[in-house]
Amino acid sequence: MRVSNSLFNNSISNFYSNLYQSKISMHASKLSQDFFPVNNSKSQGTFGTDALQYINDIKSASTSLSGALKELSGPAFSQRNMVSSNSDILTVNYTGNKLNSMGDTTVRVDQTAAGQLNEGSRLNSAARYEGDRGINRFTIETGGKTTQLSVNVAAGDSNRDVQQKMATAINNAGLGLRATVETDSKTNTSILKIESSNTGSDEKNSFKISDTTGNAIARTGANDVSRENRDAVYSVNGGPAQTSKSNTVNLGNGLNVTLKEASAEEVTISRGKDTDYAKNVVRDMVQSFNSLFSAAAQNMGDPKAQGLASRIVNISSAYSNSLSSIGIGFDNSGKMTIDTNRLNQAAESGRLEQFFTENTGRNYGFTNQLGRLADNVANNTSNFVSSALFGNALGENFSYSGFGNLVQFNNVGSGNIFDYSF
Repeated sequence: MRVSNSLFNNSISNFYSNLYQSKISMHASKLSQDFFPVNNSKSQGTFGTDALQYINDIKSASTSLSGALKELSGPAFSQRNMVSSNSDILTVNYTGNKLNSMGDTTVRVDQTAAGQLNEGSRLNSAARYEGDRGINRFTIETGGKTTQLSVNVAAGDSNRDVQQKMATAINNAGLGLRATVETDSKTNTSILKIESSNTGSDEKNSFKISDTTGNAIARTGANDVSRENRDAVYSVNGGPAQTSKSNTVNLGNGLNVTLKEASAEEVTISRGKDTDYAKNVVRDMVQSFNSLFSAAAQNMGDPKAQGLASRIVNISSAYSNSLSSIGIGFDNSGKMTIDTNRLNQAAESGRLEQFFTENTGRNYGFTNQLGRLADNVANNTSNFVSSALFGNALGENFSYSGFGNLVQFNNVGSGNIFDYSF
């Protein structure tokens, strides 16, 4: 089968080449001795805990992968919920139990709730700090309490060094304030920002900062208030303006919204496809895929593990271009990655559903092929472990008591390698 994505194919080819050349010869003998340690007595053998872990890993991952793919073949896209017409302005969390009777609700966000924000002066990051040296003390008044903090300014400190020392002192004080130093690499400047973690117009959510010894506050401009603490302002169904100390608002009947951004646009909340549910199932699928692939790839000394990894790669590489269009890519090790923005776009446009649920064509093939492989591994796990690695007592009865469960090995040489439970 011709692989359309050359970059993906090259990375996978290099991955397997490196594994085959550097790991196979090194691990083949080790696996037979350590991965599957054997007791050479005629009637009894032992099965290593590493081997049991490998079997448990591929069974667990393949079971999860199979379940996620079954969901993505249809059920994941039939879920309904209360959804926002513009999730950049507000998002919805419906916790009620009367979805079918819920009507549309419109919300306009005039202002989001916020805490006080002080933005200091923009200084040359690497330039030598020109303020007072030695111990600089300053106070922060918030919530009716005054706290004194200090920083030690060394002779060679840059502007950014002092800003970072101040940010660290503020964050460590546990005052409900978050201090950060933002650097602009294009202009080689940095700025100290201090923001209240609490939102709302209450006086307790404001703060005042000032120098007591030295001039660190004045020099960095950390006392400049760029945004007062404030309430959220919104209206529902064209009604009067309402306020909230928080951006999380309960509109009643189990309808909870999070206000994200002010806008003149009225956002409609209505019953619709629950794309968040589908995206979460995609994330589960990716996680399970990576777990199954990693377990097989880490045990390439076992020919059947090598074969499993190869089959996983063959399926995924055949659909790499189509997967990329819905936000699923691959790193250099062959593991799946997610481009969140592209995944969101694919979910909103319907491409995500189309990829996983089409009944004909290549896209359906991915879900079908990978699902069949996952089912096979989950239901016939013994077929993906090489019997030759069990040692030289094939044909005998084996028993191993591990992980709190009894694992029985009967007629090992007959093609039915073992029966087990986890």
